[in-house]
Amino acid sequence: MRPRPLVVVGLLYMLLMPGEVRAELLLTPFIGAAFGDGVAQAPKLDVGASVGWMGTVIGVEVDVSHRPGFYGVTDVPDFLLGESSVTTVMFNGLVGVPFGGLGRLRPYGAAGAGWVRARIGGDSGFIRANEGSVGFNVGGGLLSMVTDHLGVRGDVRYFRSLRVLDGESEFFNLGNEKLSFWRATAGLTIRF
Repeated sequence: MRPRPLVVVGLLYMLLMPGEVRAELLLTPFIGAAFGDGVAQAPKLDVGASVGWMGTVIGVEVDVSHRPGFYGVTDVPDFLLGESSVTTVMFNGLVGVPFGGLGRLRPYGAAGAGWVRARIGGDSGFIRANEGSVGFNVGGGLLSMVTDHLGVRGDVRYFRSLRVLDGESEFFNLGNEKLSFWRATAGLTIRF
């Protein structure tokens, strides 16, 4: 990466920050659901956590989530499909505007890139896939601090892989398309 874009981002960051900055380290374990075209019939349970740093307006975070049982195929017996999951690791930029005393209510937008990994493994060996791709996510949510150190957070994000995820057998394939889905989560936020 060229240093110029980093310098421009750094200058914009300094210009948008007020003179006195209250930086916050935020840890949010969450639970939610993945849904959309790339997901089996019903929404699938999603668990994960994000850890990030938030200034007055701009912040960064690392978001890790795992969705077991992501794929489902009606014409394939369960013993052939076996375990399936999608795991994401995303590095995001955040933009949020605090409202209320000490930023107790903060709507925010998030966008970033990272890694998307799809896994399918049947006991019989008929269906096997373990594919990874660079991907991106974009979305937003609301953070509400109940006390100075404890709050709740909810958001909705769209995820998409940047390349086709292969992996197939005689009975099933990953669709030979880019994986895409939505995720809605809610979590408890701890502010340090």
